[in-house]
Amino acid sequence: MGSLGQGNIVSVSWSDHLVFGEGDGRLSTLDSLGRRMRAWREELGAGLIHWRCTRDRIKGRYFAARGYRHFFRARKPDVPWDDFLEVPRLAHGLDMAALLYVSLFDEGWPLLPKPVREVSFHNAMHGRHASWQTEFSRKNPQYTVTDRHRKKRQWGVLSLAYPEVREHLIGRYRRLLGAGEFDGLFVCFRSQSRPADFADEYGFNEPVRREFQERYGRDVWSEDFDLQAWRDLLGEYVTRFLAELRQRLPGHFLLAVGVPRGRVLGPPLGNTSLEWHRWVKEGLVDHLVVDQNSSQCPSMWQQLWPMHRGYGYLQNYLDGLNMKPLQEDLRFSYGPVFGGERTRLYVARQWRERSEIEERSLLGHSAVAGLVFSSFRHDNPGPVSRNDWSV
Repeated sequence: MGSLGQGNIVSVSWSDHLVFGEGDGRLSTLDSLGRRMRAWREELGAGLIHWRCTRDRIKGRYFAARGYRHFFRARKPDVPWDDFLEVPRLAHGLDMAALLYVSLFDEGWPLLPKPVREVSFHNAMHGRHASWQTEFSRKNPQYTVTDRHRKKRQWGVLSLAYPEVREHLIGRYRRLLGAGEFDGLFVCFRSQSRPADFADEYGFNEPVRREFQERYGRDVWSEDFDLQAWRDLLGEYVTRFLAELRQRLPGHFLLAVGVPRGRVLGPPLGNTSLEWHRWVKEGLVDHLVVDQNSSQCPSMWQQLWPMHRGYGYLQNYLDGLNMKPLQEDLRFSYGPVFGGERTRLYVARQWRERSEIEERSLLGHSAVAGLVFSSFRHDNPGPVSRNDWSV
């Protein structure tokens, strides 16, 4: 892409800006958006924008208990311009690239019964009495990941073992890209879904059972089996999805993927193996963003599900279990894989306090192409300093 897209990344959750931002930090006018883009370029060294797709772009349904309304519907202002057209236009005028930000494991959930919401849900603000769910997942609950006994489902997380799921998601992303002028796609692996009670709880859908039985002669529903082989199989479905997506995207589009650091998906999703080294070696992705965190909101640092952590993870970024220090990981785990490859490596910093010394050190690593910052935290010091969602 030449000089276009060189530098750090600014991650923009536009819905957070629209609902909870203030002043120019609300990004509700083209003038304010243009001013903030210039600030991202000059103050954050950003050459790329990850523009998060709002829910009104995806066919879905809102739910609310009596006396409640979903905060996004209640407070989102009407915006008389098309962000899919204007964001790339403004970005290109500043020699920045704009990627459409979509979430892979975030299909939402139905409104759960009141007794469940009262004692076992997200924090008080985040979706306890109001929810949203895509029409595809609502009409096709069989595609949601299930436990070994097929009695529990992790709402919001679809099983990539189903060809129908992979085809639907790829079709969705192609449709969204076709409606704008973006330079590519950022597929985020973060999830806001309620975490598994234990890391290997979900992932026992019929296609997984069938393929595992064909390979190893064991029934994961009823027999003892090689747990690591099952985790690796789940990871293969992720790779299969990315390979199919790469093949279906026009050649000029960039494909970026955001994952936690390490070799497994981690909380709240389980021990599914992350074959990121394979994605790099096979050229499936152009950019890889590591060190993402599903537990904490990147805008206001609210803990989304503080009462549910789960256990049994091979690696857990929340408590550092079996995790190397970041610099050590970059040197010994990521550096050897990215050396000489065309895929660029970025390090997410949305969940860290700004530190000029740390950032300079990370950017000095030969494998690191740039850092990722939160636009909301940079643009809205008032709400951030108050540590709440008031405006």
